[in-house]
Amino acid sequence: MKPVNQLVINYHITEKCNYDCHYCYAKWEKINELHYDLNNMKRVLDKLAAYFFSPNPTQTKLKYQSVRLNFAGGEPLLLKQRFFDALDYAIELGFDVSLITNGHLISDEFITEHVHKLQLLGISYDSEDYNRQRNIGRSTRSGKTLTSKRLKSIFQQIKLLSPSTELKINTVVNQYNTEENLSKLIAELKPNKWKVLRVLPVFEKIETISDQQFSRFVERHQSVAQYMSVENNDSMTNSYLMLGPDGFFFQNGNEDQGYFKSRSLLTTPVEIALAETGFDAEKFALRY
Repeated sequence: MKPVNQLVINYHITEKCNYDCHYCYAKWEKINELHYDLNNMKRVLDKLAAYFFSPNPTQTKLKYQSVRLNFAGGEPLLLKQRFFDALDYAIELGFDVSLITNGHLISDEFITEHVHKLQLLGISYDSEDYNRQRNIGRSTRSGKTLTSKRLKSIFQQIKLLSPSTELKINTVVNQYNTEENLSKLIAELKPNKWKVLRVLPVFEKIETISDQQFSRFVERHQSVAQYMSVENNDSMTNSYLMLGPDGFFFQNGNEDQGYFKSRSLLTTPVEIALAETGFDAEKFALRY
């Protein structure tokens, strides 16, 4: 197995979101999220650090040198100070940290005060077209969206104020944006990575797209292929190390199974919880 430099743990810190993307799989039906009790959240992060910073079977397989805690959601920035408390504590423990956000709540103040802490900032962005954004659900209840103009401004500010922070765009190819052409935008943004993901039908209500539709989207963007990292459905299953809002490991199943979940790390050793979900270290390595 090819060694990787870094192990990435995706911590879905909250289910709450100011958007309502139709394909979102981050739904846990209002569970007890750890961030409401800072002590409980610290206990879980302590256990993750103690396990993954010590010799363990995953480290033996992957030969990773560092561990990055990637905060995702929902929308982490909705949590305000509770998110910043989690971010700062993760850094204190020795994690590299990153954030995946829809970008809507990124303020100039956030860029100035917090972005320098991040090894990587990823912004999810599926379309420049307002109506497509609304159809996808990438808008607030009042109909506000993240415009490409604001997205460009965010990138410009971060490159100026925190040049060491890597920038990524995540695009989910779904039923509404298969004909989208983001080539010009990606060429202007020049992200460190543009991750192009095929919509994953985890639940029955999530519509899939055809192989041909996904392939055409990828082919349409060959002019910016140097930025693009493509993930089809097979490469996305069991290859992510994911932690749910109440401290359980989980893996995506399919439209019938939904999730494979472990018991909470509040009550279960990390190695046991990890074994309960079927994380595939070899598939993780292939993504990198």
